[in-house]
Amino acid sequence: MSKLEVDNWVWEKGYIQKVVKGLDVNKIIIVSAYFSSYGFDFIKEIKTKNNLHKDNITLYLSKEFNMNKPGELLEELSEIANVYIVHKEKLHAKVFMFYTPKGLKVFHGSANFTRGGLDGNLELIHEVHSNRIVRIDEFINHCLIASEKVSEKIIKSYKDIGRELEKLSDSNRDANQKINEIFTDDKDLFRETDYNLEGYFFNFYDYETFFPKYQNQDGPIINKRRDTVRKKLLTLNKQLKNELKQYSLYNHWASERKPEFITSQIIRSDYNHNRLSWICIRYGKHRKDAIIEGSSAERYESFIKHACMQVSVVGDGVQIGLFHATANGAIDRNYLKEGKIDNRKDKIHQEIKKLQGEQLVWYIYDPKSDKTIHKFEVDKEDPYSFVDFYKKYDREGYESFCIYHMFPNDENLKTKDSIIQIAKGKIAKLNPLYELMTWRITNI
Repeated sequence: MSKLEVDNWVWEKGYIQKVVKGLDVNKIIIVSAYFSSYGFDFIKEIKTKNNLHKDNITLYLSKEFNMNKPGELLEELSEIANVYIVHKEKLHAKVFMFYTPKGLKVFHGSANFTRGGLDGNLELIHEVHSNRIVRIDEFINHCLIASEKVSEKIIKSYKDIGRELEKLSDSNRDANQKINEIFTDDKDLFRETDYNLEGYFFNFYDYETFFPKYQNQDGPIINKRRDTVRKKLLTLNKQLKNELKQYSLYNHWASERKPEFITSQIIRSDYNHNRLSWICIRYGKHRKDAIIEGSSAERYESFIKHACMQVSVVGDGVQIGLFHATANGAIDRNYLKEGKIDNRKDKIHQEIKKLQGEQLVWYIYDPKSDKTIHKFEVDKEDPYSFVDFYKKYDREGYESFCIYHMFPNDENLKTKDSIIQIAKGKIAKLNPLYELMTWRITNI
């Protein structure tokens, strides 16, 4: 086998997209029993990147390729590709062919061209890169013979039965729900069928990773799922880190030599009480604002001992907010307890008042028992009572943080860009309060 030839079996989620996005593609042929809007977006992205003409993209789909508005999806697909419905035989094959100047890259196996097939399910995929795949060409020709090109008439026919297909899809979803309930834990935060997350940046399996039943587990499967969430957060960070520099907020100061520090830990440890219930990206002080020369590393050089802004994935959604204090040794808590909070009381209250309407809640949380001890609902409480609340309940042994919570189907969570926008907005609103409640070297 030459260096250009590849023969590889993979089951890594997102593998096909990762490989194809790095290719120079001049032609695409997709054969898939099922196809979704997620697959459409992926094809459109590759088409735009490689400036492909419609005639360089061909799709062969089964008659039952989609039950959710298939007519509308066919209409969109027909604008960017030549689409054929294989109806003379029952199509169950999945073959994805990407022609490049260096040869033909082929993926075939169990994966459909859907979000589940490309990014969510456990699929087994055979990857081949070669110029000698005659039998696949013969199969594509067979698909052509067994198919009919999508026309306006076919699109209209699918649209006409759209409501009926939607009812069947609902019935199928209900059936899947009944089956899933066999394996549902009473402590699960929600069921897969509770939200329609088709096309969302984070999917059900991302959130389920932090359900109570998995929080105390280790092993290759759950660790891989945690790493999948981490990689999605790193994708957000690529843009968000630059946006937040205007507020003097930065990634962990050791992240350049240890990139894993950009996010919180993805393995259980004593630090997280051997319970992994969330993963976050965080933004805090620059090292020049926090490290005193000659000071102990424990008190001044540990990034996580300082307050920071966070975007966190938890079991029931995504949270954005100000993480003010770890349970033990928090720099900014100690700074305020030394009397600084009284000096800034009026200014802090003014900022709390400005945050009303932002759906923020300040929590005092006991990580050992995994329980909220007290909370201050900014929209409902008297803003001028916040400092009294803080002084009364915030203490060593408790975590202290102010967050905005979004449930999985929140429109702000639909795309990478929409998540970045809501994160920027909330952090910008919180930043004046952050500045008032944190220590920096310049405050000495």
